Amino acid sequence: MNALNKVARGERMTMIVIALVAAVALVLGVGGFFMARTFLTSVDSGTTASKASSDSNGGMSGDSSPSETPQAPDTAPQSEAAAPTPEATASPMPPCEDGTSAPDGTCLHPASVQWLDDLLPDPSTVDRKDADAVCAAYVITNQTWDASRDLTDAFASIRASVYETPELQRKHTPNPELVKGQGEFLPLVPNHSHTTVTIENIGVEGRESTPPRR
Repeated sequence: MNALNKVARGERMTMIVIALVAAVALVLGVGGFFMARTFLTSVDSGTTASKASSDSNGGMSGDSSPSETPQAPDTAPQSEAAAPTPEATASPMPPCEDGTSAPDGTCLHPASVQWLDDLLPDPSTVDRKDADAVCAAYVITNQTWDASRDLTDAFASIRASVYETPELQRKHTPNPELVKGQGEFLPLVPNHSHTTVTIENIGVEGRESTPPRR
């Protein structure tokens, strides 16, 4: 009996061990299955997300065109037109009707009075702020007579009016060819001669050479 009991007890222990091993194996198998399934699911999700991101980037790079930067409205103030120069704004000189135009633009009347370019200084180059220069130019112009082009010495007087004020200019005779008293001019007529004037000195009569004493 004892021997049979021992055998039966041994067989029972063996079955219990086998059952435990089987249970452990079953638990490990089920756990491994779920772990493997979870891992595969995670890998599949990562692959799907990576592919979706790649497709999205590819679609954006392929479909979208470089965006043009909107230009800001030109708010800079428009530059004002360049101010006209005095020459541009100056009104043109009126035409010299029924007269002869001197080099400085003065209109000489009547038209029979000619400017003597070959004998006279150019009034457009005379400094009107230099009293001595104006005085010298006036005397030369007033005393230069040309019997080949002038009929009386009044022609020279009208030419010299380019250095006079408008008030004095209006006092000249409108008919210089009719002026009498040509004793100095008449000797030039036969040979169509002309006079030449040279300024050697400009006097300073009436001007004090030294400042007054106090």
